[in-house]
Amino acid sequence: LGEELVPDVDQGIIELVKNAYDADAANCTISLNPGGDGHGSILIEDTGNGMSDQNLRFGWLVIGRSGKKEKTPTSRYGRMPVGDKGLGRLAALRLGRRVLLKTRPREEPGVEYRLVLDWDAFELATVIEEVPIEVSRVATDKSHGTDILIDSLKSPISRTTANKLARNLLLLADPFSEEGTVAPVSLGSTEDDVGEDYEPDPGFRPELMVVDYADLAAKVRQSYFSDAEYRIQALLDEGGRARFRLLDWKGEVLHEQTPESVYAAPAFAFDLWVFILEGGRFSTKSATMKEVKAWLGQVGGVHIYEDGIRVPPYGGAGDDWLDLNLRRARSPEMRPSTNTAVGRVRVSNLDRRLVQKTDRIGYIETESFLEIRRCCSDAVEWAARLRTRERDHKRQTERKADKEKTEGAARRLEAVISKAVPVTQRKQVEDAVQQYVKDVGRDTKSLRQEIQLYRSMATAGMTTAIFSHEVGRPLTMIDGAIKAILKLVPAADQEKAASRVSRIQEAKRRVNSFVSIPLSLLEKRKRRVGRVTVNAAISRLATLIAPVIDYYKVTLTLDLTEDYTDISGSDALIDGICLNFVMNSINAFQRVGHPQNDRRIWISTTYDG
Repeated sequence: LGEELVPDVDQGIIELVKNAYDADAANCTISLNPGGDGHGSILIEDTGNGMSDQNLRFGWLVIGRSGKKEKTPTSRYGRMPVGDKGLGRLAALRLGRRVLLKTRPREEPGVEYRLVLDWDAFELATVIEEVPIEVSRVATDKSHGTDILIDSLKSPISRTTANKLARNLLLLADPFSEEGTVAPVSLGSTEDDVGEDYEPDPGFRPELMVVDYADLAAKVRQSYFSDAEYRIQALLDEGGRARFRLLDWKGEVLHEQTPESVYAAPAFAFDLWVFILEGGRFSTKSATMKEVKAWLGQVGGVHIYEDGIRVPPYGGAGDDWLDLNLRRARSPEMRPSTNTAVGRVRVSNLDRRLVQKTDRIGYIETESFLEIRRCCSDAVEWAARLRTRERDHKRQTERKADKEKTEGAARRLEAVISKAVPVTQRKQVEDAVQQYVKDVGRDTKSLRQEIQLYRSMATAGMTTAIFSHEVGRPLTMIDGAIKAILKLVPAADQEKAASRVSRIQEAKRRVNSFVSIPLSLLEKRKRRVGRVTVNAAISRLATLIAPVIDYYKVTLTLDLTEDYTDISGSDALIDGICLNFVMNSINAFQRVGHPQNDRRIWISTTYDG
């Protein structure tokens, strides 16, 4: 039954990860090992509360009977459980021929319970009671948590499956929660709601440890929210009253409206980040358009998070539950699509107004769900109307101003030509002037773009210098603090402490070097124009960035000519050129999927006369 309801491998693994969330785990790692024989293994490890012998026998091993049905908060962090009847867990466990479970309950330190499920034995049995399941107890020095090893997989994990798993893990625990989103009233647990019986929740972040799939694992950690052009928000309170907002890329509210409609839905928050995928838009941004497009191809769409955990298939590949693409096709004016936007709906479902389907793939389309969809759609349409109106007004104003300027300039030019140029040569002069105006227009446009880029770079440089200066202050105190700490260490432990302190000192030296680099590059003397010896400037730069080179395990070789290398310029000019090339090379070494153990950068100078 579990295999038929949850046929996808990635979804089965996600169900096991949800169990870790319900166990109050802060960390959960998933390791996929392809195996040399084509039948690999899956290992899921978490730092949750673990399970006692009774929890195993009368909870984890029982399918179809769930203690989470009443939606009571978890014991440690007060989370709302997201698991259900255990069918998804069973489907995941059936991926291999053998399952080894190790669990260490938080209430029983030093104790580990183990059990083995041999599915071949179940295949031979008439009823499952014929197969004994023994739970053994052993001593351990490990911390509380649960490890599940699914061994001898029936079929190898394909790259497509690993890709889907990477995507689902990325989206499982709401990667939008740290992007300045606003939660509606009574949405999820607050410190007052949770009370003194629970500890502060550190959050839940699953980590994918994929052998041979490092590029897929990197997708779990990547995001480009700061490069969005604008954001649409809809906040619905418990009374069904909504508030729509349109925010700019900095997160500042541009427009806000409270619609007259009342929505029969539970309280929720809707956020949609919209990107304008035009080359010129990315000239001042940290990411390239190609990177953002590839990222949106993985995560684009509107996802739903119930009590902090994603509900598939909303926002998945091919899913467009808000009909964004259809609306854009009908009226493309200022409307986003799943290829140009990513968003989420965050909803609390304590009163069970939203009902998930038995296969855990989506909600039954009750009135509450349909009202959520209507509210989100209304917010998108409201934002589209606003942006269209603003764009039209801006265009009209610009056209009017340009027309007035052009007409005035044309009148003045005609007056000058009529007075100063003979009639026989007037046509040639007018043609030459028109061509000149066209050329100047192109140059002006290019210069404006360059000025904007330089201003952005200057802002980044000043900010970096300020941060480096402030970070450098506490670094000077670390050496004194280390000496004071060593005085408190007993003489017998001095040697052991010294070895550990040396690692701290080395890390401090590296951080101090990193901090000094931007301050050195921005020194005023380096910007003075005059006679500069290129070889000397390159040598000074190599010494300055040596800690960076060592940190990334790169060998930097200088092959500097003995001939004349003086130029008219500045040290900053040489630093900018060489440092740009060096950092590009280091970034190339870090590319996912292209490991390079022998990392070498070669800088040479020659004199061509």
